[in-house]
Amino acid sequence: MKSLFLVFLLLLFSLVDICALNISSMKGGGDKKDFEFSKTIFIRGIEFRNGFLKMPLDGYKKKKYSNIKILSKDFYYKISNCFEGETCAINKEKKDILIKVEKIFPLKSPLRVANAEMSFDAELIVVFGIVKDRKKKDEIWLSYPKDFEIRDKVFKNKLEKLIKEKFSKTLKSRKIK
Repeated sequence: MKSLFLVFLLLLFSLVDICALNISSMKGGGDKKDFEFSKTIFIRGIEFRNGFLKMPLDGYKKKKYSNIKILSKDFYYKISNCFEGETCAINKEKKDILIKVEKIFPLKSPLRVANAEMSFDAELIVVFGIVKDRKKKDEIWLSYPKDFEIRDKVFKNKLEKLIKEKFSKTLKSRKIK
């Protein structure tokens, strides 16, 4: 019975790692580094100051926005270990990333009509702007945080399609123009 339980625990922990974002590369030195996760997501300018991680901020006029946020404590420590001189767990293996549209927030702007919060493996959340095309009024496109990039075109298309579908459903349910 104990051996069956141990096998179950090993299987459970191995499945958790399959879906977790991993650090596939890191560049930079000192207190500011660029990270690539699961060979798909790239974030520039993650800082480590006074013992804390500081994710890059976006700015518009005089306001600053935190559009990239860490959700999990394990993911936080995985990144902070790369700054603190401990072993940085680089894993070049490309893993599938579970993505989910967490929320759509309608805005009052005539161009940036909504924000979409997207989670990645329940470890990272990123806010994307949903912007109306000025020429094609029925078309929308996504505004990415300036320090965030998706390097895999297939994954990027999947993400954008998912956000656009969720936004379309939100429009219908709330009757937003």
